[in-house]
Amino acid sequence: MNGPACAGSLLATAILASAALSAHAQRWPERTARIVVATPPGGGDDFVVRLLAPKLSELLGQSFVAENRLGAGGVIAQNHVMKASPDGYTWLLAGASMAGARYVNAAAAYDVLRDFTPVSMLETSPFVLLVHLAVPARTAKDYVALARAQSGKITFATMGAGQAPYWSAHLFNSMAGIKALEVPYKSFGEAMSDLVAGRVDYFFAPSATAMAYRQKLRPLAVTTPTRAPALPDIPALAESALPGYDMTIWRSIVGPAGVPPDIVQALNAALARALASGDVREKLRTVGSEAVSSTPRELTERFALWIDRFGKIAQQAGIKPQ
Repeated sequence: MNGPACAGSLLATAILASAALSAHAQRWPERTARIVVATPPGGGDDFVVRLLAPKLSELLGQSFVAENRLGAGGVIAQNHVMKASPDGYTWLLAGASMAGARYVNAAAAYDVLRDFTPVSMLETSPFVLLVHLAVPARTAKDYVALARAQSGKITFATMGAGQAPYWSAHLFNSMAGIKALEVPYKSFGEAMSDLVAGRVDYFFAPSATAMAYRQKLRPLAVTTPTRAPALPDIPALAESALPGYDMTIWRSIVGPAGVPPDIVQALNAALARALASGDVREKLRTVGSEAVSSTPRELTERFALWIDRFGKIAQQAGIKPQ
């Protein structure tokens, strides 16, 4: 759902949620709440939290702050929140990759559906298949044919096991029927530099990064099932080359298991109102994202769906936890 329909849905959700917000605001929060982010300051996760935190502070009457806890592919942050007191003052910015952590990281000993309390979706966005300008393929369909002809020789960049570029590439390779060599990088900047220099063949990059490099690299397709509103001229892989391909990137808020339902309801209501605001929607769209709220139940269902999806990709690609 995009455009006016999406905005209308968000507004309706916000109106319905406002009653819950007013009913619970006087009991919680009574002090600063933290939203733990597993990635460095300045990245996409951090941007979303710092965009929403002032809105939540305004709506709920107490400060909400980002706390960056890095390491182990996000597991350090996730374990920290899992073990935190379920009092409503420690939350986690949880992305799609958390649903797949168990398949790549032996340290991810948690059960997403058991050990965390779902609150709400925040946004969705595509990643973008990028290649060097010298690559003869002008479409994703042409690139799939080229990659098949060079199967076993081409390379792809990732940010390490379990991150969005990793899953996007492994699903691409599996559905296209190609073998490719993974080249892990420590930062998006390093990966983009090598892609521009022609030292790696392809990369699935965040939409904001792809937009910034559009004059230096060729965007062939987005990973969402249909074209992204922020990048309407770039076809979806599903429409142009690989029917059924879907690696939508999404972010959400969860807490440790056992957060009282009234606190969950209050935060969910505040998030719905924040995500319905025009300035939040516009700022998210500048980085290629779409604001999306949800009920806790809908978020649980999304996690369950993606846990299953990542499991199938891992099985097809022979991925084992390390």
